[in-house]
Amino acid sequence: MIVIRGTLVSPFTRKVHVLCREKGIPFQSAFLAPMPKTPELLAMHPLGKIPVLEEAGRFLPDSSVICAYLERLHPNPALYPADAKEFAQALFLEEYSDTRALEAFAPALVERVIMPRDFDRPGDEGRVVRTGAEIVPPVFDWLEAHANERGLVGGRFSIADCAIGAQLQSWAFAGESVDGRRWPRLRGYSDAMLSRPSFVETAAAFAAEEVP
Repeated sequence: MIVIRGTLVSPFTRKVHVLCREKGIPFQSAFLAPMPKTPELLAMHPLGKIPVLEEAGRFLPDSSVICAYLERLHPNPALYPADAKEFAQALFLEEYSDTRALEAFAPALVERVIMPRDFDRPGDEGRVVRTGAEIVPPVFDWLEAHANERGLVGGRFSIADCAIGAQLQSWAFAGESVDGRRWPRLRGYSDAMLSRPSFVETAAAFAAEEVP
């Protein structure tokens, strides 16, 4: 059985968990924090990031690489579109999630959840307010234009939804929600994604995660 090493406070770790649950891939979860970058972590991932997939004593780093690898091993149900244009769109949305969406949603999660939970000190609420005013709205505007409750690409659930959904889940974990009056399509999409069993089960695992 594969082992996913990481912490579920990370949207990248949750992205892999969601993909495994959508595909019905059995896995175990092992807590691994990205800070400090210990020799153990750097031996698994030279950049010292999470998650890391462990399989038969070997380690595979990077959430996007892990997801693509698992798709090859377990092609059904397919979470990468067969159509070339849709495939490219899904890959871009995953990249957008891992970069720009992360910039929008991570500060609230860091300051409200990670700092008190993992470092036993209060977060910087001012940073949350600034990000919410400056970075979040443009991201929401862009996602609003692409939102589809059935899936962002081709109206079907895909890797793009694993990734974007994990970022929206971070927003929810930080006590925030999408304003349905301003972004109605995105609110419907967020509600639909976060109510899928794969996300519900991942949220429950996050709530139960024990931090050493």
